[in-house]
Amino acid sequence: MKNRIAAAAALLLLGVGTTSAQTTAFHKLVVVGDSLAAGHEANCTVERYQRRGASALLAEALGIADFQQPLLAETPATNPPTSYPCLGAVVVGGSIGVGIISQEGAQLNATLPRPYDNLGFNGGPRVKDFVDLRVSVPGRSDLDNYAARVLRNVAGSPFEGTNAVEQAASLAPDLALYWVGNNDLLGAATTGVVVDGVTLTPVDAFRAKYVEGLTTIFSAGPTVVTFTIPNVTSIPLFTTLPPVVIDPATRQPVIIDGHPVPLLGSRALPPDCPVAPCPLPNGTLLNTIRAGLLLQQGIGVPAFLGGRAVQGSGNLTTALPYGTITASGLQPGVVLYPDGLAAILARTTEINDVIRSISAEDGTVLVDLNTLFQDVAANGYHIGGVTLTSAFLSGGLFSADGVHPSAAGYAILADYIIQAINTQRPGISPIPRPNLGAALFTPNVPPFGTAVTMPGFHPDKWLLDLPVFEASPPAAEPLSDRRPSTRTVAR
Repeated sequence: MKNRIAAAAALLLLGVGTTSAQTTAFHKLVVVGDSLAAGHEANCTVERYQRRGASALLAEALGIADFQQPLLAETPATNPPTSYPCLGAVVVGGSIGVGIISQEGAQLNATLPRPYDNLGFNGGPRVKDFVDLRVSVPGRSDLDNYAARVLRNVAGSPFEGTNAVEQAASLAPDLALYWVGNNDLLGAATTGVVVDGVTLTPVDAFRAKYVEGLTTIFSAGPTVVTFTIPNVTSIPLFTTLPPVVIDPATRQPVIIDGHPVPLLGSRALPPDCPVAPCPLPNGTLLNTIRAGLLLQQGIGVPAFLGGRAVQGSGNLTTALPYGTITASGLQPGVVLYPDGLAAILARTTEINDVIRSISAEDGTVLVDLNTLFQDVAANGYHIGGVTLTSAFLSGGLFSADGVHPSAAGYAILADYIIQAINTQRPGISPIPRPNLGAALFTPNVPPFGTAVTMPGFHPDKWLLDLPVFEASPPAAEPLSDRRPSTRTVAR
């Protein structure tokens, strides 16, 4: 691959001169990637978040004023929401929880005549989508909806037929972030369906598309920054709710005969439990967002503790569902069993090995996010006398969706990227590090402050599902799963 990249770069650089071994700065940054690259936060992508994402902070540190992003306005939340909702901390009945505080609005610079410098987009793009998605079709999927406003490669557009990496290379960057691969693993965890080739990208397929995209970016001759992929066990969406019954009065696990009482899932586990519902094994992860409302309805809670589930009864409607694939398609669940988790972690290791190997062969700057996320999950992040953690909502590092970073989290990511570039490219004048204190202590609140009635939102009840030792309330359920309610969300 290295020879192919070198050849592609040589063709592009013919006639435009060479750069010296010691350069003073980068002048053109482009970013290809998923929601982390886009600055997505708290379930939405809006200007308030985009301008404080890691990509934007890196451009600011480089002194690049013309770093164009597909900025989106932020508008007051409606009932029901008319676009992707933004989540945030709210207080209801004296308890802190998560609610809808605003929603995505119109695109602010949709008529930019050239590609955006930040080509990161949400919607779960996998590595293949940065190469294969040449015509986005709005309305076909979330992926298309997001890609259409970032790549603008819809039918009839001047960008029709172009993919993300081609648009990036056309801007002739001298620094490029290639921040891809997270969704090649994350989808298996969020759905609870772990199937190779369906929710997990096979290693060979990942390598082929990763190399194809990287080769195109390298053809423009930039310094390229690549990233390892964090383990799902370092993300609070999957580590907040324990797989055992929590006493709502004490917020501690219910103990019977000296042991916590497991919640009940819809998967049979022979020989000990040949007919579901069956106790969730140790090491099971729950999707905090989706499992929260089910637990409030008594689903998954044993009947002898006031819930609806009876072990071995065969009534799967009372058990916490695990993901399956049926004739009608993928049916997401809320439970990730230990064997599925082990498969995801093994694939994460395999794909990260591929990324490291390609980085070593082709000389990219490697940002080891997996190591960073695991270290933060284990030890927190210490800054200015303050310790931030990955605890959901209360920890300070993750936003209200439990997956994407907060403002402080993105500033730390930007700092980590800059440190990697400075260390691995000593011949370049050091890039100044971002002001982490500003990200930590500057309030970042929505411009709207009125209460909104939201369907199916019960933050005060969800809080009771969390054990005291976690001290981290869960996020709101996705819009598609909300049920009618007249509860008013206060801000």
